[in-house]
Amino acid sequence: MSSILQRIRRLFDLDADSNVIDAHLSRDRRLAPLVAASPGLRVPGAWDGFETAVRAILGQQVSVERARRLAENNLIERCGEGGFPEADGLARSAPGSLGIPGKRWLAIRGLARAVADGAIDLNEGADLQELTDRLMALPGVGPWTAGYVGMRVAKDPDAFPDGDWAVLGTLGATPGAARRLAMTWRPWRAYAVMHLWSSPPLTGASDRVQSAGET
Repeated sequence: MSSILQRIRRLFDLDADSNVIDAHLSRDRRLAPLVAASPGLRVPGAWDGFETAVRAILGQQVSVERARRLAENNLIERCGEGGFPEADGLARSAPGSLGIPGKRWLAIRGLARAVADGAIDLNEGADLQELTDRLMALPGVGPWTAGYVGMRVAKDPDAFPDGDWAVLGTLGATPGAARRLAMTWRPWRAYAVMHLWSSPPLTGASDRVQSAGET
């Protein structure tokens, strides 16, 4: 029972010190109103690390709704047997069998093979740097996917899904400018991302990005 309770606490991020996190992020004038509007915002964990990682790959450069439909219609219905497919099943999938674009299918199959072979550990307590390095070594997996998995699976409070379109749109920033801005949010970048995901575009964001060094 204690292990289940621990997983639930991780899933809902119940051990986060919201007062400390909110105080730190509120130092940034861009984030201060977002933190005031949603104090105590937490970073959800993952009940199943493999499923979360696969869904992250499905979500590359598409909307959340599109990624959800790909998971439900192309993975669960075709080979899930009532639930999300296991790694060994997806590792044996043939090209075109899942109806997923080629590059993302290669990334999912590569991830599934690595998990099935034990080369990648997506369980609680996995070493963050090792996980990031191994994910980035897979074809079709880049900084955004690795950062998202770091947030949700490894529960790294400073994980940052580099190049996230929603973050860039909210800030009105280029990827390089967003990375520079995010340095001031450390070691709580994952929580800053949650606030930005929950926010409409910031008023005057483009001007503030310019002042941060963007030319």
